[in-house]
Parts: sequence; C-alpha cells; structure tokens
Amino acid sequence: MVNNHTNGNKVNSIIFFRVLIGFSNRMVRYVIPLFVIFLDWDSFSYGLLFSVSGYLATGVVLGLGYVTDVRKRKYTMIIGIGLASLSIFLFYFTSFSEVKGWMITAYSLFGISGALVQISLTTLVADLSPSKKDKTKFFSFMAFFWNLTGVVTPLLGGALLAIFSSKLPIYQSYLNSPNTIFIERSLLYLQLKSSYMTLILIVAIFLLITMFIAFKFPVPDTTKEEAKEMTEDDEWKEYEQSSKKPIGMQLTAFFICEAIIGFTSGVAIPFIRYYIITELEATDMQWAYILSASNVGIAVGSLLVLPMSKKIGNERVLALLHFIVPALAVGITLGPTLAVVAIFFVLRGSAANMSRPTWNAFFYSWLPPKYRGTSTGFVSAGRRLSRALGTFSGVYIYNALLAWTFPIATLGYPIAIMIPIIVQRFLKNKRNKDNTVPLTDDSLRI
Repeated sequence: MVNNHTNGNKVNSIIFFRVLIGFSNRMVRYVIPLFVIFLDWDSFSYGLLFSVSGYLATGVVLGLGYVTDVRKRKYTMIIGIGLASLSIFLFYFTSFSEVKGWMITAYSLFGISGALVQISLTTLVADLSPSKKDKTKFFSFMAFFWNLTGVVTPLLGGALLAIFSSKLPIYQSYLNSPNTIFIERSLLYLQLKSSYMTLILIVAIFLLITMFIAFKFPVPDTTKEEAKEMTEDDEWKEYEQSSKKPIGMQLTAFFICEAIIGFTSGVAIPFIRYYIITELEATDMQWAYILSASNVGIAVGSLLVLPMSKKIGNERVLALLHFIVPALAVGITLGPTLAVVAIFFVLRGSAANMSRPTWNAFFYSWLPPKYRGTSTGFVSAGRRLSRALGTFSGVYIYNALLAWTFPIATLGYPIAIMIPIIVQRFLKNKRNKDNTVPLTDDSLRI
C-alpha cells in the first residue's frame, strides 16, 4: 500500500480498517435507499430519512471532534464502529413494523457513528503525515482503497439480493407464472422485503465483528505532541508563535466552502439516485453496476491527483475539478437513455470526489494537531447541517425542477472551492509583505 518507513506502515493499518468500515458503510448506502423505495416511501419521506440524519449528526459532530482531540483517536474509532453496528441492528428490527419515525431515528444514529469514525481516521492520517506531500499521498491511498470497496460492495449487494430473492419459492412462481394475477401479492411483498432485511442484518453483524477486530488489532496512534514535532511544512507553523488570526480566517473559509458544497450536494445527490431508480427505472442490479463504475472512476482518480498535484499544485487541482462538476451534471439532465445518464453520473461523481485527498492535505496543513479533531468537527458540522437543509429543500426543488435540479444546484461547487483558495492567497501575500523589510536611510548607514 504505502511505503514511507514507520509512518507508512502505520497508515497501512488505518487503511485496513478504512476498508472494513467502507464495506459496511457502502453496503448501507446501497441497500437502504433501495429498501425504502421498495417500501414505497414518497420523495418527502425519502428526503427526510437523509436530512434528519444530517441534522442530528450536526448537533453532536463538534463535540465528537473535541473528543478525538482529548482522547486517543483509536478508541473513538472503536466506539464509532460499535454505535454503527447498534444503529443498523435497530434499523433492522424497526423495519418489521415499517414505522418511518423509528427507521429514520435508527439511520440517524448511523450518521452520528459514521461522523465519529471518519473524524478519528482522517485526523489519525493527518497526524502521521509529516509534510503536505505526505498528506496528499497518504490520503490518496486511503481514498483509493475506500473507493475500491465502493466498486465491490454494490455488485456484491446486488448479487446477494438476487440470490435471496431467487431462493424464495413464491418469487420463482411469480417469475414463471403466465397468470400473475393469481399470485398472492402480499406474501410476495413480505418475502421480497425479507431479502432486503437479510442483507441489512448481515451488515450489522459485520460491523460488530469489525469492532472486535479493532480491539485485538494494533491500531496505530500518536500523541498530539509527537505529531507536532514531526510536522515539516504545514502552513500553521508560520503563525504558531505569532497571531493565530490567519488560522482562524482560513478555518472560516473552509467552513463556508464546505457549507456551500454541503447544501448544493444535499439538493442534488440524493435525488440523482431517486431520479435514476424511479424515473429511469434502473433495476437493483443496474444501480449496482452504476455505483460500482462510479467508484472505479473515483478510485482511479484518487491516484491520478497525485501526479496532478505535483505538477500544478493542490489548489489548482481542486479548482479544475470543481469547475467541471456542473457541466457534467448537465449530461445527467439531458441524457436520453439510462446508459448515457449513467456515464455522466460516473464522470460527475469522479470529478467531485477524486479531489478529496488534495482537499484533506490542503485542509490539515492549516490545522495544528491538537485542534484537528475539533476543527474537523466544526467544518463537518457546517457541511452536515447545510446538506441536511439542502436535502430537505431538495424535496421541493426537485418536485419543481425535476432533472434540472442537478446542474443548477452544483453551480455552488466552483463558487465554494474558490473561497479558501482566495483566502489562502491573501494571507500568504500579506505574510510575504510583512516579512519584507523595506530599505530606509538608516538601514544604509554603516
């Protein structure tokens, strides 16, 4: 995986758990949208499922970030995995009654647990990365393997659903019967529902196993002081002994950027899925192929940003990729067939997500190790709250604009990414100006 002596070996261990957690996370995000659409949830309830999760996660994510700063990040990761397992078990049991409120509550707990795990893992990698170059490299490898799980998981999920369904006797009768009107539809419904629920139960058990592995496996950790000592060229070091206002300004710019992207993606992304599955009538297996192809693009892109960032810099890579997102979203809107829409869906997803390693390197280079968890929680809170607001608003926007929602909403991507880039340029120019001592008559005297 990663070769950089001791720190590289430690990052490999983190990547291992990122893969295990990624498998469960991707499976949940694959099967639950399909499941609630199968249960015939309308667009309002569908949007509520994801928006409420965002609201609750926002309410606690700042505190979760602080916890990862004052406690060992290894143990906060383990707690997060345990909460994730509990939430999916709750979702499974509440699905029997199909009470939407309980199902939304259970899924919301999953969102909270995911935030704790994500903050723990990303700050761990940042702590173990001495330079901005190392951060870009380590985050690229982690993103690559994370997205590999996104390639395999939907295909595996679709195959398992097909197997579970095909093994049901009445489902076979339904497929083979020329007179489907005589098939008992209610029994068919319950048996197909059980295939989704079986897959959800498997995920809950896998998360529980992952938690036990984390207890036994030597997950690396480092103190904040050690991370501070090994840092080489991070931006925050320029201001550590002087005013910390520039760090606060840059953090505010990151917050605004993530909040804008959170809102626009909240409006667009859940309803792109909804549009493809309902309007274009993609089957479970077709949707699995589309998701897998998208994650192939993101995984490959996560490695491509390494040479790109070396050649033109992280900030230019971020700007380039975010500017092409709205153009690719137009292809989703205008695509005449499922195949064409799927191609643009893959391209748009790749452009929007392959930049994450460069974003993480850019972001953490401005944050001292002792504040990384809290700062990550602060910025994540902005993104999650705005995404939840976006999804809630997206219900009405999508009903009004339909597929034109996607390119219009994603216009926020290029606007957002330029804010922290411009602020960083301003701060660097100001620092360079302050460090330049003008020659005066006195300075010329010998």
